[in-house]
Amino acid sequence: MDLLPYWNLRERPFETTWDTRFFFQSRDHDEALDRLTFLVEEQTMLLGMLTGEIGCGKTLTRAVFTERLESRKFRVVTQENSAFSFNDLLGGVLQQLEGNPEDARQTKHARYERLRLAMERIHAEHRHLVLIFDEAQEMSPQTLNELKLLTNLNIGGKNYLTIILVGQPELRGLIAGLPAINQRISLRFHLNSLSLEDAANYLRHRLKVAGHLTGELFPGDAVERAFQASLGTPSELNSIAKLALEHAWLKGFPQVSFEAVDAVVRDLQHHQNLPAS
Repeated sequence: MDLLPYWNLRERPFETTWDTRFFFQSRDHDEALDRLTFLVEEQTMLLGMLTGEIGCGKTLTRAVFTERLESRKFRVVTQENSAFSFNDLLGGVLQQLEGNPEDARQTKHARYERLRLAMERIHAEHRHLVLIFDEAQEMSPQTLNELKLLTNLNIGGKNYLTIILVGQPELRGLIAGLPAINQRISLRFHLNSLSLEDAANYLRHRLKVAGHLTGELFPGDAVERAFQASLGTPSELNSIAKLALEHAWLKGFPQVSFEAVDAVVRDLQHHQNLPAS
């Protein structure tokens, strides 16, 4: 019997995916969504910043956030990779807004003016423009400082635009060293790792989304072993749970037991030269 029918699943539950069905709303993720929604609904704050360790769920949180925004009220543009010059980032934003191929020779001033006109059109539709820059820790200090030019596009006392920076923890230090941009950030939130309770609920949630009736495949000691080894990082939990699910299937276990999880963790530690936990 194949893995999926063996565990009564429709699909694999622990793959790396941006599928928002698999989003698990821990207390931290719930608060992040609430704060980001408040930031854009308020429309009086210029900049927001969401940070978190690698694999903590920033990108999926951002995807859920943008999915929930009403298209009749907001126009959202996301730059997945921010490791470009300010002029190139402007070009990427305009390409998404206008749907036209970018002219690489166009000056920063020309692109700035095009964005101003695009914002006026969006505002005339009674919508608010939200620009999200993911992997923002890759921006140079010069690029980050130039972002304040975009906040100046809010015209006549009305805010047409909100900018959200999403990145790894080093983004906070980078921003702290740039007073011109730091003072304009109205909202900051840092996503923490999952608690043990959240880790258990996380595994259960993904199994249920994948088709399991109850999501109860990992007993408490197996969850705790996976939690300790992953330090509560969702992406690491996924890796361990995926391999443990396969190990338990091959062994014919009725559950993904502590033995299955422990075998996977020890194997990963051996191949990655990590200290035993």
